[in-house]
Amino acid sequence: MSFFGMFGKDPKDIFLAFNPMGSQWRVVTWNFDLDNPSLRRWTVEVHAHGKMKVIHWEKLNHEEVKFFEGTKLERKRRIPQGDEEFKALMNLSIHSTLKYSIEFNHEFMVTPVPGATTMDIQNETRALQWIQATFGTLTRALESMNNRPDLILTAACFSGKVPESGEDVLRVIAFNLDIFFYLREDYSLQIVVFDDKNMGHGESKTPSFQQIIKVTKPQFYDEITKLLHKLAQVGEIS
Repeated sequence: MSFFGMFGKDPKDIFLAFNPMGSQWRVVTWNFDLDNPSLRRWTVEVHAHGKMKVIHWEKLNHEEVKFFEGTKLERKRRIPQGDEEFKALMNLSIHSTLKYSIEFNHEFMVTPVPGATTMDIQNETRALQWIQATFGTLTRALESMNNRPDLILTAACFSGKVPESGEDVLRVIAFNLDIFFYLREDYSLQIVVFDDKNMGHGESKTPSFQQIIKVTKPQFYDEITKLLHKLAQVGEIS
């Protein structure tokens, strides 16, 4: 038995057993909804087969990781200063969850939608230009954070089947934008973007952009994939 096993599961074993494969709902957050503005928190949460697994990594006066099964605390461990292995394991958990969330939707994105028209293509072309410009601005803002330690990343990604409504969605919150990619039953992709500038997230009730996508779903999905990749890169625990 390991030293940690005397007091419960070894945190490294819990990390290594963590697997988002087969999960129906996934959440990754970076410093999201903090009660204490001085706290730094990374979370990853997966719902699979009626069970919820959550990992919290928190940093204030010291760093610690907490593992939950449902709302029950399964294990807590203070991270020794300078420990790189635990950081790598937490970053891996976040990256693997985001990777699965993206790959899970690939088949949907390449499935054609019947009845698409020339007008659909024209509307989608204009919509893609808006998305590329907006996501490009977000990406540049994220890149600027690499040289600005005073700036704190606050972001979140929700993916899968929403527990409350059953809708299939990929939702990304970054800076002032709240981005929804709804995967509809007719295989169309509905994109809705809210701008919560000067307000808390979720406060804006009127979307600044919305569009149904039928023909060019992969191009739009590529844009949100690149945005998530940048979020994961900038948001790594270091």
